Amino acid sequence: MRIVFAGLFALLMTGCRLPEPKGGAPVAVRDHSYRALGNYCWDEIARMRKSPFQITKTIRLNGQTVSAPVKDSAGLEALFRPLMDADISRPSLADAYDIDTIPNHFSGDTTFIHRTRGKQTWPAQLIVEIDSSRRIKSVQASSHTKNPVYEYRQEIVYERDRQLSISSHQKIIFMKAENMETIAQFRPLTAQQ
Repeated sequence: MRIVFAGLFALLMTGCRLPEPKGGAPVAVRDHSYRALGNYCWDEIARMRKSPFQITKTIRLNGQTVSAPVKDSAGLEALFRPLMDADISRPSLADAYDIDTIPNHFSGDTTFIHRTRGKQTWPAQLIVEIDSSRRIKSVQASSHTKNPVYEYRQEIVYERDRQLSISSHQKIIFMKAENMETIAQFRPLTAQQ
């Protein structure tokens, strides 16, 4: 009886094997590394520390404006923190988003649009544009929460080597609404400056 089961098991296992790729070529695996925004932001912070950048941060809070240069790593990390938090590569979010892919055949760029499937996820929408060499060109993350007591909206837009902007609106019942906008402008310094 054991021989019959062993034979059936061997037969089933040989029938379930995936076909080998022809010519020994590896099977293409879909690249989702652009979704790991946390790792990407750490790489950007390291790159900006190594190469000279002039970074100016402007904050507008309910109509008041303050500008200041960003000179240290802690300031850079604080700027990129909301974008790091928009990382959707976590296993717990594997089935939380619908993904649309829009290739640009002229430039080689690709835009990935991730929309929540109705679950309470952050961000609700993530749009990542990558260039032909698989580097992120721009990121847009949108989130919103609304219930009878609290309302919150946040928009993050990052353009590589140009700017990072974070706009948020918060309203708590019986309190005045607060609007805050942070814009960091990145300017690479050249030898002539």
